[in-house]
Amino acid sequence: MSSKGLFIVICLLLIQKLGFGHETAEQKYYLVNANFEIVDSVSSSEINAVIENKQRPNPLLSFFKNKQKKNKRITAAILAFPFPFGIVGLHRIYLGTAPYVPVAYIASLGGVFGVLPFIDFCVLVLDKDETRYIDNKKVFMWVN
Repeated sequence: MSSKGLFIVICLLLIQKLGFGHETAEQKYYLVNANFEIVDSVSSSEINAVIENKQRPNPLLSFFKNKQKKNKRITAAILAFPFPFGIVGLHRIYLGTAPYVPVAYIASLGGVFGVLPFIDFCVLVLDKDETRYIDNKKVFMWVN
């Protein structure tokens, strides 16, 4: 089924669901070509099955997303350890930040010889929600 045909089928289904058409037990929708010849047909139950499958989250995908989220926190914490990666702000680059933040880490030798990366390390290890540190533009990422 072409994308244009699928678009027409979805529009017809929406019209039906919004109450502009009458509902029957099973409706068929037909895909026609430019010469108005029937190319393909699909029933409303098949369309509903496709829509329902798209809305349900895949449990395997959810498992891997949670695992990736957990690994991101661990990786960022390892990179935040002051020597050798924390002093250059590698953990902040990994988490996504403004370009001036790693420069500030390097210029201050990691916030006075590694104090700033050590605090970042402790915060990343102890805080359960690392999402507030992702794409954080502040030099002191833990300050609200």
